[in-house]
Amino acid sequence: MEVKAIFELPVHIWVMCDALDATYPTGYDKLRFNVVMPDGRPPVGGPPPVPGVESRHELVGEQVVWVQEYGAHIPESLRPATALHRVAVTDVEGPSYDHLSWFTPEHQLAEYIHKWFNDVRTWTEIVTGQDLDPNHRVYDAESVGAGLTFIEPPHDGALGITITTPRVLPLRAQEWADILGFVRDGKEPPLEEVLSRDARAAHRRDANRRAIIDAATALEIALGRHVRSHAGQLPEGQRRRISERTALGGYISIAEDSGLQLAVAVDRLRWLNNLRNDAAHRGAAPGHWEARDAVQVMIDFLGAHGRLRRIGEREPDGGEWVLADPESDDVGDAQLVEEGSEAEGGLSPG
Repeated sequence: MEVKAIFELPVHIWVMCDALDATYPTGYDKLRFNVVMPDGRPPVGGPPPVPGVESRHELVGEQVVWVQEYGAHIPESLRPATALHRVAVTDVEGPSYDHLSWFTPEHQLAEYIHKWFNDVRTWTEIVTGQDLDPNHRVYDAESVGAGLTFIEPPHDGALGITITTPRVLPLRAQEWADILGFVRDGKEPPLEEVLSRDARAAHRRDANRRAIIDAATALEIALGRHVRSHAGQLPEGQRRRISERTALGGYISIAEDSGLQLAVAVDRLRWLNNLRNDAAHRGAAPGHWEARDAVQVMIDFLGAHGRLRRIGEREPDGGEWVLADPESDDVGDAQLVEEGSEAEGGLSPG
């Protein structure tokens, strides 16, 4: 039996319009399937040409949103773009299990589809800076004083509304294809980039102590790898300081005493390390603006020395990345993609 389905994404993902109306191979674990993208007809897109979809009125009605463009600041080079809400899933193939005869491909799809989305959204958040956590949404519009009913003075409901126009980096078509391939192949993003994603997400939710700890941990991983990769160039005394127990403060000191060139000033790195020590050992939480600056220090360092390299003009959310070999400890020969090249925006897993 051929398995076909429609999947409504738990959180919409911004993509460039050239990613629509196309089919992409993907999968999860041993399950393989294709994602068929809708078209971009106004105002809310239309279903992809998958047999059987048109006969389901609940999937093709005027109120069914497949894609929709919302108010957002999007770089001119990444327009036109839209928010993807639904996709079709076709060509589902999975293994057979003698001891689990009921675990057919459709049951495997049901078991894995949300795990698949979690991996897709993790890669997307890392590559673009989009915030796609379905369990703790951050909305662009919030009521002021929602749920509050005044007796005196006799106000009616909330006292106002706060509206934010987000800055969005949509996925290019090739980036979308790369991410779906990474998830299919079980390729995980570098740990420091997951921590960077977590730090940015925590800061957006005013969890500033957690943002500092995650940002500093991401910095420690990246700086430690960078220092170790240049161990042959360090003075012997500094080289002997490197061990499995060396922490962020030690790596900063080694880099400074060795004259190792870094894209971020040592004083800024030490400042972030002090914030981490205060947060981890004394439970101190910095203010929102201070945490923002600390997260930016992490973004700047990872963009220059991590396994994901920033290309083009820097966007404010730390997006525009190119993936170096995630299996290698040597990131010195990471391939950078120049704007305007044929591979613009593509991700290379090495």
